[in-house]
Amino acid sequence: MSGRPYLVADLDLPDCVPSFLSKQWGIKSLYPPQAEAIPAALGGRNLLLAIPTASGKSLVAYLAICRRLLVEEIGSRAIYIVPLKALASEKYEELQSLAATCGLEVGMAVGDANREVQNLEKADILVCTSEKLDSLSRNRPDVISGVSVVIADEVHLVNDSSRGPTLEVNLARLRISHPKAQIVALSATIGNPEKIAEWLDAELIISDWRPVPLQYATLAERHLEVRSCVSTSEVTTLPAPRVLEGPKSHITWCALKDTIDEEGQLLVFVSTRRSAESEARKLSERTLKLLQSDSKRMNSLSILADEVQKENDSAISDRLASAVRGGLAFHHAGLTHKQRKSIEKAFKDGLLFCLTATPTLAAGVNLPARRVFVRDLKRWQDGMTGWISTIEVRQMMGRAGRPRYDTQGEAWLACKGEDPVFEADAVAERYIHGPPEPVISKLAAEPPLRMHLLSGIATGGLDNRDLIRRFFRATFLSKTQPAYLIDERIDKTLNWLVDEGFINRGVPDKSIDEADFELGDWDDELPSWATSAGETAGVGYSKQMPTSDAKSRIISNSIGFERADGIEVQVINSSDEREPLSMTYQATNLGQRVAQLYLDPLSATILRDGFRKAIAMMAQSKKPTEFAIMHLISATPDFLMMWAKRNKDELHVKTAIESEGLLREERLEDVLLGLTQTAWTLERWIDEAGFRSIEKEMKIAPGDLRTRVELMRWLLYAGRELVLNDEDISEENLPNAVNFGKVLDSLKQRIIHGCKAELLPMVRIPNIGRGRARDLFSLGLMNPREVLELTDFDKRRLMAIRGWGPKVLERAVRDIRKLS
Repeated sequence: MSGRPYLVADLDLPDCVPSFLSKQWGIKSLYPPQAEAIPAALGGRNLLLAIPTASGKSLVAYLAICRRLLVEEIGSRAIYIVPLKALASEKYEELQSLAATCGLEVGMAVGDANREVQNLEKADILVCTSEKLDSLSRNRPDVISGVSVVIADEVHLVNDSSRGPTLEVNLARLRISHPKAQIVALSATIGNPEKIAEWLDAELIISDWRPVPLQYATLAERHLEVRSCVSTSEVTTLPAPRVLEGPKSHITWCALKDTIDEEGQLLVFVSTRRSAESEARKLSERTLKLLQSDSKRMNSLSILADEVQKENDSAISDRLASAVRGGLAFHHAGLTHKQRKSIEKAFKDGLLFCLTATPTLAAGVNLPARRVFVRDLKRWQDGMTGWISTIEVRQMMGRAGRPRYDTQGEAWLACKGEDPVFEADAVAERYIHGPPEPVISKLAAEPPLRMHLLSGIATGGLDNRDLIRRFFRATFLSKTQPAYLIDERIDKTLNWLVDEGFINRGVPDKSIDEADFELGDWDDELPSWATSAGETAGVGYSKQMPTSDAKSRIISNSIGFERADGIEVQVINSSDEREPLSMTYQATNLGQRVAQLYLDPLSATILRDGFRKAIAMMAQSKKPTEFAIMHLISATPDFLMMWAKRNKDELHVKTAIESEGLLREERLEDVLLGLTQTAWTLERWIDEAGFRSIEKEMKIAPGDLRTRVELMRWLLYAGRELVLNDEDISEENLPNAVNFGKVLDSLKQRIIHGCKAELLPMVRIPNIGRGRARDLFSLGLMNPREVLELTDFDKRRLMAIRGWGPKVLERAVRDIRKLS
């Protein structure tokens, strides 16, 4: 670009792209950080773009995709990795509109349901979550063939212990398999961007520029002080401190009333779901009075309240509807998907004054507001109350200021304690002026390491120790931990995978030179702690690393230090010799299937061992209970166990009643009661208890129940596959294994539909559901074909039941005939 560097028309792209941007999205010029990133983005070079929320990161990624697919690598494919399903839908819709203009196809893959996988085969641009991309890489490697550009959105989530390792492995795998593919990584909050850029061999663009100025302020009681402002101008005059109107005892109301007076909207972030609901209720009671003169808005809110309440019959729906009538809503994972979508749309449309939410909203959806108020900066974690990370708070604050709607955004931080005014300075220093935490790889933790090691061996071509080592050298982990420590953890995990029957060792590959593994050649960057120690008198750094014959004792300089007194240091070391680089590996049938099922190998061992016990019971004519099966599955790391919320005495009694038939022992009381709580809740679900009853009895919200139902469905399917692929089951026991597989399949169907076994034939009818299926069963109908033979009298009886009508029956009959 020359002459007018910020104009979209000057971009070296096919005419369809700038024409679309100008006419459809109203974008005629680029923001300064976008313009700075364009040479790398359109030049095919790797790029790390670290700029604030709403500064146009996504557009740079879209332009890079267009350049690669329409000019540089015609016929190739782009992959756009997002952390969450909600963000995938948003990017999918945006890219669809852009791609259609240029003759490109967009696909989406975020889960296993039909609605979660769209246009996978024909897609030129694939939008997917990290987990789904990892799964596709294992089972459908053709999907990533021909990739020329990869977008990693929210790349700072490499730091996340649950999602981070998978994103890291995906990027490492793609860089190895497609070394010429362009990587574009995006982030608004990252503490060590230079380190990430080094890992990705990427050009680094950092900027604080925002299209909508954002003021960062502290609110101590009612005293508001703006501490910083990020804007389009380098010089900004901060406004004078001011005092908000309202009661000191309810500063959130002070913030909301001030926002409403300025005709804005407020996002309030709190630490817990209970706080989100409580704050919404209190604020709604106040705003309801303001709405009395606005009958049109009140009518719209009443319609929305009825909509969210009808989504399911539960107490949480009642509470949400009550808040909505006052122009407020709470937002957390306890709500159903439909309820969250309804609330988000109403807020975007300006119908709601305020949302109270947990921090997950900040990362989950693009939902900006004029003003953001972070009420809780501390939360209970790791057994104590501690500060929320700066990365999280920056994510929340970044939601303030809507491009094209607001001339300014404001992010306020609540200051509490005995002296809130004094606390304000510390809060500002931590969250406004201080840097976000550095991104640290979590790949070395046991769960992701065993999962991705097995996957690499089973489906990724890592069939010897040398290839495994080379792969991990391509991960971000290799930039943050010494190579010898990584090797030790890998060897330990390989031993475990062999012991548990997931992989076998093969014949050493003699073409691999063991000399490459000499620890004396270790050339990792010296850790910062070693640098600091090296500056201490009497301490020196040595590059000598532990030798392979180190057992239980090594001298201190073998881990990088030389002590003046020469005293030896005791260390805990694995008694196993290190794996030679030439060692080869092959996944067993079990390991292959576990990798394909996307299971944590530890989950597989828990299920395998428990199900073998169940099959042995069946051999003795004892059928394991549904409770016992769900109790076992709840103990796997792939499941989200519920913590005990029901009365503990009742949980102890239930545990005692079921103890004899359980398939796994658990000695920790908290975990034991949590497993009972989980299995009991799901047992109530398949016994056809309603959302309201389950919520009252088991203290679990509908959204949380749906999450567990979906996980249980998946793990029952995976468990059945493990049973049918267990080569250690004796021929004598095969019939029992087959029968147990049928038990698991039946339970899976009951979990999906939330019904007793007697209704399974009827719930096969589309759009009937367990409620209408129970109505049919109550009339004596046992299978779908009997519905086709209803007499006129029976039809009149059926029509008299609430929820039935001529159209519903006609549709059911039509669907049954299709099934026949």
